[in-house]
Amino acid sequence: MLDKKRGMNLLELIVAMVLMSLVLLGFFSIELFSSHHVVTSDRRAKLQNEISYSLEYMAKYVQQGVGDFNNPPITRYPTSGTQTGFRVRVDMNNPPTPNNLTDDTWVVFYLSGNELRTFQGVGSSEALSSRICSNFVNDKMPQFPNAGFYVDITDNGAVVDVGLMGRYYPAQSVSMENPQTAMKTCLVVNSASAQ
Repeated sequence: MLDKKRGMNLLELIVAMVLMSLVLLGFFSIELFSSHHVVTSDRRAKLQNEISYSLEYMAKYVQQGVGDFNNPPITRYPTSGTQTGFRVRVDMNNPPTPNNLTDDTWVVFYLSGNELRTFQGVGSSEALSSRICSNFVNDKMPQFPNAGFYVDITDNGAVVDVGLMGRYYPAQSVSMENPQTAMKTCLVVNSASAQ
């Protein structure tokens, strides 16, 4: 009697390997796709948090700004090299001296390369963000910005419109791996006199 046990032939084995490869390829492509989007979302969130923090930091000092008609609380920061921005007069005395503007401290916000920096008085500067696209514009932020730091001072230095545009890697062009975001806000001095 012949044993009728039958094994797999070569064609069946190749078909099985191709099907298994397609299934594994599907799983790996889903994993690769999801990890790519997790990284992109993480970069976008980090960028938005950094720019949002910078605007909140500016708002904190602008709201504390003091001045009058002859001494505006917000002025442009003079250009020296690539450093350009604005400054806010803040009364940091304890107790405050609202009638004496000569003893107030200037808090400066400026763009140096891709860094948004700040300093108070004559102290050392601190980086608020290193992801700002390096360009300063003394004008209102357009609907589709193409630069990094927009400043428009109005109402005799009592109101400043600030816009920031950044990229995860500021020197590179926008892509899925290099997201871009822009934020803008209007900051108003709380205690400026119109006299």
